[in-house]
Amino acid sequence: MPTSLRHPIPTALLALTLAAGCHRQPPAEQAETLASSITEIRAHLPADPTAEQAPGLEKPATRAEKAYARLTKLQETNPQNPAIAATRAQIAPAYAEVRRIHRLGTERHKLADLMGSLKVRGYRAGRTLAVPKLLSVLAAGARQAAVTELEHLPKLVRETAELGAALVGPPAATANTAPSSSKVDWLAVAARLDSWNTAEPADFPLALALGYTALGETGFALVELDRVDPSRLSEPEQAALVPLARAFVFSRLGFTELAAHEAAHISGDDEAGRQMLAAVHAVLAYNYAAEKDWKQMDRELAQAVRIWPDNPLVVFLSGERLLADGRKEQALETLARAAAGSEVQWLAPALEKRIREVRDSDGEVPPLLLDNGFIVKCAMHSIIMQAKQTEAGRKVSNFLTTSQLLPSALGNRSE
Repeated sequence: MPTSLRHPIPTALLALTLAAGCHRQPPAEQAETLASSITEIRAHLPADPTAEQAPGLEKPATRAEKAYARLTKLQETNPQNPAIAATRAQIAPAYAEVRRIHRLGTERHKLADLMGSLKVRGYRAGRTLAVPKLLSVLAAGARQAAVTELEHLPKLVRETAELGAALVGPPAATANTAPSSSKVDWLAVAARLDSWNTAEPADFPLALALGYTALGETGFALVELDRVDPSRLSEPEQAALVPLARAFVFSRLGFTELAAHEAAHISGDDEAGRQMLAAVHAVLAYNYAAEKDWKQMDRELAQAVRIWPDNPLVVFLSGERLLADGRKEQALETLARAAAGSEVQWLAPALEKRIREVRDSDGEVPPLLLDNGFIVKCAMHSIIMQAKQTEAGRKVSNFLTTSQLLPSALGNRSE
């Protein structure tokens, strides 16, 4: 058993207190006893649990949950007792911390299982063959484009050449961002792709990671992120994409604590960083909405609005928050305004679908049907669209767009 959990909570005493003696006390004293039990549980938990400690967190977290539920019930049955209300308010942060620790340990345990799975281990082993093969195919496509007009090439060869050119980027000596067109340009693209098989650039695994994130191949994305050295990336702005990708991966897995931890590593010192950080908070808000944890959703939405008020996902999720409060008509108005906004036309179909679901519902509004994979893709799309509006952001935008094409090409070429 881990060191931090080696001294168990006196469960017999706790059980006697909660199950037998507690009801004999006056309500205010019962509240204090329940609060004390939560305090004791928190004191015995590690602040930063490892994956190995996760199994030992289950029982104390369950006991804390039961104690807090009884405390809540006690307040409901004694609404005029200020002492009970004060006790509950005082212990709430400790109970929230117990839940956080339990979630964090559980997420790390599940993450370890994912990274040790046969699928992920197979990808890690096969990557040494699949990636060089992909680069060779991309280089071959570029060489074909050097001798044949692009529009005359077969569709698959043309797309391969264009992907290779987009991945390599324009020549360093020119600001041209259009695809290469001359024979010299295409041969230069092929030469650079060939060189990557000798010395893979730091950008390449990041591009693969972002693509796998969009596709939902979370384990593969994490393998690639582990290969990225942010200090070696060709563009300084790309460093912020590493914690962004991790946060999105963890969000897709439902790992809100790990996602929030990664979000803390995203700098909000420039416009692109603020947009990335706001997008992560919007995704976290969706996760909490799916769990019906409205308080946490409100906190994440407030963060997203503060950092990037024009983020279209904020409007979408604000409508969901209104639905949670039973304000159906206001929610419909909010969603309708978002759907009509020209700046979020790409999101309009999803918004319109949601509006139809809400309008057609009788009584309780159906739960949010869009999964967090969709929200992650929308968040990435938001960043891409916003980044295109500035010269500095276009490189990040192009990199994100190209990245989403890579995993599919790898899958097609590795069979």
